[in-house]
Amino acid sequence: MQETLEELGLTRNEAIIYLSLLKLGSAPVSKIANISGLNRANMYNTINSLVKKGLLTHVIKNNVKYFQAVEPKKLLDYLKEKQDKLQKILPDLESIEKIQEKIEVEIFEGKEGVKTFYLYLSKTKNEVIGFGITGLAYDILKYYAPKVLKKMSEEIHARYIAFDKTRGKEITKLKNTEYRYFPKKVDNYATTLIFEDKVAVITYKDIPKVVLIKDKSISEGYKKYFEFMWEFTKN
Repeated sequence: MQETLEELGLTRNEAIIYLSLLKLGSAPVSKIANISGLNRANMYNTINSLVKKGLLTHVIKNNVKYFQAVEPKKLLDYLKEKQDKLQKILPDLESIEKIQEKIEVEIFEGKEGVKTFYLYLSKTKNEVIGFGITGLAYDILKYYAPKVLKKMSEEIHARYIAFDKTRGKEITKLKNTEYRYFPKKVDNYATTLIFEDKVAVITYKDIPKVVLIKDKSISEGYKKYFEFMWEFTKN
């Protein structure tokens, strides 16, 4: 749960304090420090931040301030407020994008960057082909990748050449998806996906990373490369 709260925008300490107060109900700073394991001296800024975000409330009892977490449903209000703020500046952001030249190469780094790429990929309406499928997305993006790829498989056709070690794994059981496999002796960390006029090279070694190339001639070259491999690999 803590990891999910952090992904929603809370800091590590904010997530710990919020979860601690859900368990405690109402408590002073001293008790929050005991159950959370956080340094009391550093807690006040975090608590004030949660109060400003509308996720903590407080009352005074016998001249002592007691804090309490708002009900979990209120987190939806917090997220909605952030979404509304983004919605207001979206036209300005888009106008800036139109002024700039289109970038031909994009790099997505870290788990959140790779998630952004998969969201981008999920919007394609054309066949996706790829080789060097490792299945690591399901291990590193445990909940996100399976959900996105499952949804994609219900809407578009795909063909993948996977490493032999992925046989029988969840990633090889997607709908509308054909699989072939490299020989057992072939292995690597890199996956290449080709869709529309784009080529994406994905690696999960060390820091997860996606290098996305937008170029028609490059994508056509990779498509020919894929078709050659597809012909000589087996189910």
